Amino acid sequence: MNPTFSFRPATAADIPQLVRLRLAYLQEEFSDTDIPQSKLDAVAAQLPDYFSAHLGADCFVFTAEIPDGTLAANVILCTQEKPANLSFPSGKSGVVLGVYTMPEYRGQGICTKLMEMLLAQAKAEGLDIVRLSASHMGKPVYEKLGFTLSHSKFTEMEYTISTK
Repeated sequence: MNPTFSFRPATAADIPQLVRLRLAYLQEEFSDTDIPQSKLDAVAAQLPDYFSAHLGADCFVFTAEIPDGTLAANVILCTQEKPANLSFPSGKSGVVLGVYTMPEYRGQGICTKLMEMLLAQAKAEGLDIVRLSASHMGKPVYEKLGFTLSHSKFTEMEYTISTK
């Protein structure tokens, strides 16, 4: 029998479980790479402070909770304000990170409900655009919600700062 879920914004009391879900997401999403334990430890050490400082300010997390209080899923919206451009005239945009449902609860529409909550928050925050990087599994859900493929004349690039 499937549990009844409570869908709600995360609170500071949820931070240990948000860390657990974030680490589970990272380990599953990057299971094909050899992630050094030291890197996982560094991420685990950073997350509580991050969530304490940002939750409800420029980071909004929506959760699905089962009756015993365990968080079974979450979605994360990080917002930012930058100088305005043609893509976001208000200067406000968001990025979706770490959409994750524990494997035993997948296929029940949880992600869709949480993403609807996230998009309502994005609207309430006055964001012009919300971006995400879709996994193969998530792409149909996001398309159903109205996300479209983005096209740019620019090439996405990154620079990794070495700590060595």
